[in-house]
Amino acid sequence: MSLSEVQGQNWISPVNPFKSKTEIIYGIDNRRTHIYQHNTLIYGLYFGIGFEDKLRFKIGLTGTPFEQGKFVDDDGLLSRNKSIFLNLGEEFDYYIKYRFRLTSYVQVGVGYNFYRKINDAEVETEVGKKLIIPIELGTHMNYDLNSWARLKLGGGWRIVAPEESNTLSGFYIKAGVGIHGKNLLNWHRSDQPLFDLKSNK
Repeated sequence: MSLSEVQGQNWISPVNPFKSKTEIIYGIDNRRTHIYQHNTLIYGLYFGIGFEDKLRFKIGLTGTPFEQGKFVDDDGLLSRNKSIFLNLGEEFDYYIKYRFRLTSYVQVGVGYNFYRKINDAEVETEVGKKLIIPIELGTHMNYDLNSWARLKLGGGWRIVAPEESNTLSGFYIKAGVGIHGKNLLNWHRSDQPLFDLKSNK
């Protein structure tokens, strides 16, 4: 086997995972983001289906339950915002080498941004909601600590349509740990060590 053939095996075809068995996936999908000159946290829950631990399709509920935003519009009004939306997402592990993998991330949602505007005297002058269609594109790096715990770090950009809502666009950052429930249960029943740093599998 040539070196090019070995290297090529690390790059995954998006078609191959469909030939494998499937599994139900679910979890928390929080990410740090920047909205209206304000660093905040977007909260999310999801469930879906996965193929061979390489390709995942998800449906979720995402939102910012706490008011965020420090944007002052052309009229000098401070805008405070809460948003909630349903989303469809896809993750694909396009490069895998031992415990390390790179993942592409695409997510499209639809929902509402609930806003209120406040003047200099801190009097509420307007309350309303606007349709939002957020599209998130990004890439993540992952490292498997063991069979059931995976470190995740990545980021991307969020585009929000229609045009009147595009001030909600901005970057986002993800950092966390993914837990595979079934593998965690199997590990608990076995005599395997918590971390096996000598293994590349």
